[in-house]
Amino acid sequence: MLFKPFHRIEFITFSNLILIFTISFLSIVLTGCTSTPEPQFTEVEVTKSQINTVLENIRNRRTVRKFKSTAIPKEHLQEILDAARFAPTAGNLQPWKFVVIQKRQRLDSLKAILQDDWQRTISNHKDLNEDQKKRYIRDGKIAIENVMTAPVYIMVFVDSTVYPDCAVHDGALAAGYLMLAARAYGYGTGYFTSYFPDEVIKSFVKAPENYMFICCTPVGIPEEWPDTPPKKALEEFIVFDKFPE
Repeated sequence: MLFKPFHRIEFITFSNLILIFTISFLSIVLTGCTSTPEPQFTEVEVTKSQINTVLENIRNRRTVRKFKSTAIPKEHLQEILDAARFAPTAGNLQPWKFVVIQKRQRLDSLKAILQDDWQRTISNHKDLNEDQKKRYIRDGKIAIENVMTAPVYIMVFVDSTVYPDCAVHDGALAAGYLMLAARAYGYGTGYFTSYFPDEVIKSFVKAPENYMFICCTPVGIPEEWPDTPPKKALEEFIVFDKFPE
């Protein structure tokens, strides 16, 4: 009895063997049989509260131009800078340098340099009359005085030799992440370039030649939060498929 199943194989025709093989092969293909189990994907659960927190943080970010002198805890600054490094970059090469200035003496020195540079620039402006020059010099110095009241200043740089065409985008995205993280902690920031000439900032921090200056952002508690400026309707920005002809 034990050997009868083997004896029956002798009577299976060649065509039957082909049929058995074909059925077995199709069974494997159609059932997706594999030696390793398929990964099970589950949706990430995000609560409405989490969504609102993120969106409100984005909507409440403001450019602040005058700050209280209150110091920023080291752990807050660390988290803010850490958020910046998660910004997307071309090739994930992360070409940033964040120059952090906290010493009041250094900040006051930078303020004086910026004010002097502003006065020199406006004084040499050929398209302004004397009254305009005086007004612009005065207003610019006041603006610099106010914005330099922050207890921390962060200069964003990128290595311009790494994907040069993408460097400015990499830097701007990192600055954006940084500012949103600061807002989450209740701090004001700003994306400042107007009063901060590239050559002045690079010289002040002794930046290597290959580093491109992107922006300066103060970080601190605002003297007061600015009101939300008027925003255009969302519909004005959206184009579906293509621009109308």
